[in-house]
Amino acid sequence: MKISVDIINRQRKIKVSSRRLISRVRKILGLLYEIRDKNFLKIINKNQALSVSVILVGDKKIKELNFKYRNKRSITDILSFSYLENEPSGSMFLGELIINPKKVLNQAKSYNEKFSKELDRILVHGILHLIGYDHENVSISKTKKMRKLEEKILSNL
Repeated sequence: MKISVDIINRQRKIKVSSRRLISRVRKILGLLYEIRDKNFLKIINKNQALSVSVILVGDKKIKELNFKYRNKRSITDILSFSYLENEPSGSMFLGELIINPKKVLNQAKSYNEKFSKELDRILVHGILHLIGYDHENVSISKTKKMRKLEEKILSNL
């Protein structure tokens, strides 16, 4: 499965390796395929290429987007915008992940965790949102299912 990952860095405060981000997104999507996740398999065709955009932004921009799209006036770590559209090239565009590295770093520090591990956690979380998982305004069992899948993927990264 061919996976294209576009990285756009619109912040300069926190150094983030584009190479690592690309590698981790590809690995997460590969794991979803390997474990035969039903949501993922419903979306993709075995031979279809996939694409995802990852945009890194600062506090001000993520707060603005969080308010515009979720009506929440707070800084968040990640926003996921699922598109699930076929591109003219024939690949499936899953969507965009908008990440705030400063917030991710602050969370990592508060959890006494490495930045890279916290970034992996939010990447998994965001990708699961792209393929249809949710944890807000859904049943407890659906929330638990998403959390369990997050943990399974993280343990295999």
